[in-house]
Amino acid sequence: AHDDIRLTYLDIKSIAEPIRLALRFAGLPFEDRRVNHEQVAAMRASGELPFGQVPLLEFGGERFSQSQAILRWAGRRAGLYPEELQLRCDEVEEALVDMRKSFGPQWYGAALGRSPATGELLVPLSAAQREEVQRLLNDTVLPTHFARLERRLGAGPFFCGERMTICDLSFYVLAEGLRDGSYVQGVRPSVLDGCPALAALERRVAERVESAARPQ
Repeated sequence: AHDDIRLTYLDIKSIAEPIRLALRFAGLPFEDRRVNHEQVAAMRASGELPFGQVPLLEFGGERFSQSQAILRWAGRRAGLYPEELQLRCDEVEEALVDMRKSFGPQWYGAALGRSPATGELLVPLSAAQREEVQRLLNDTVLPTHFARLERRLGAGPFFCGERMTICDLSFYVLAEGLRDGSYVQGVRPSVLDGCPALAALERRVAERVESAARPQ
């Protein structure tokens, strides 16, 4: 149907999972299409991807890309991105985007990630460089980012006060993935040590997610 929603991404959580969660909180049925890297390459070659990458949202007869744009759209539908909290929510969301950017060399083993034209790795790193990236992520980069988020959260209970928003979902997916090792390889869960308020936030969002997943 014209208004059917289809979300296409790899068969992992990563940047698509907050979108999936927001759609579920909104009560919007959607096709959760999971593809592999070869299928993404074929979609890129065929011009199916507006910016050459996934996630891809198909809705209303149109295709949309860019995870942050899709997340905000889904968040509005779910009441998780209210106008009066937009500035604070965006501030935290962009801080999380900055954090994810630092994962690029670790994800791809290359300084510039993948070519937007061909998908090939750009400026591959040596084994020694990859080891140094991993050390700095664990010892400096991530603990610093999380300490700043801990201070910004304050008394909470959510980043924007009493109301859960999309930035809480994004943090939850990231933190959960770092704890179980699924988000980025080589990062120790200890990067979240010393952030008890963030740990409490992670549990709080997990409870909301689990409650939303239960049959009503």
